[in-house]
Amino acid sequence: MENKISALIIDDEEHARTNLRMLLANYPNIQLLGECPDGIAAIQTIKSTQPQLIFLDIQMPELDGFAVLRRIPENVQPYVIFTTAFNEYAIRAFEVNAVDYLLKPFDDQRFGQAVQRAVTRIRQADDWEMKTRLAQLQQFLEGEKTECFLQKLAFRANNKIRFISVTDIHWIEADNQYVKIHTSQHTPILRQSLTALDKQLDPAGFYRTHRSAIVNIEAIREIEPYFKGDYVITLHSGVKVKLSRSRVEGLRRLLNW
Repeated sequence: MENKISALIIDDEEHARTNLRMLLANYPNIQLLGECPDGIAAIQTIKSTQPQLIFLDIQMPELDGFAVLRRIPENVQPYVIFTTAFNEYAIRAFEVNAVDYLLKPFDDQRFGQAVQRAVTRIRQADDWEMKTRLAQLQQFLEGEKTECFLQKLAFRANNKIRFISVTDIHWIEADNQYVKIHTSQHTPILRQSLTALDKQLDPAGFYRTHRSAIVNIEAIREIEPYFKGDYVITLHSGVKVKLSRSRVEGLRRLLNW
């Protein structure tokens, strides 16, 4: 008897996870290891359980599906079936060597085709294919990273347009309909909402600590409890930024603390 194929569901929508779980119950050759409600939890679970197959949603808060794949360690090489409601991602999904792509809502027959394709590829994979597949996928995503997220911000100063590399940003502060960008040399103010800017930044490098601030995780020096579940983040510059209790768990998983 062939061993069961281990699988993991990663989706921020509870009803979507429930649907996948119910569909997988019809496939005794698939062993479901667990479910993850977000990308940060997914990375930790993939590391600890090392599934052979993952059902991965693309659009998720904090870390999207592509960001999750960029952070999978080299010794863990799951096959991927993408699941999402947005067909604009279909081409990218196949470009990163996914087994299949399920556009929500999908029916039982389409799901079965994806599972069968995954089972066939996993059963037939040789050592060379297993060792090179994820490396190729991650290499592609590294190239995609520069296209997906902001690399520079532009601002006007003395009738000139200047640019800031996002890696130089310490933190970003909301100021009504504007945002204040804090770096060691400049503090420009841009006419843009914090929410809009948050969506353009790499979630692996920037974290929204509360409704009025985003921090560069590389700029964090220490974190300490404050009051009623809130924390205070101290940056290397000495600036202190509030971490709301509702945002603590996400940062804890991102930084593994």
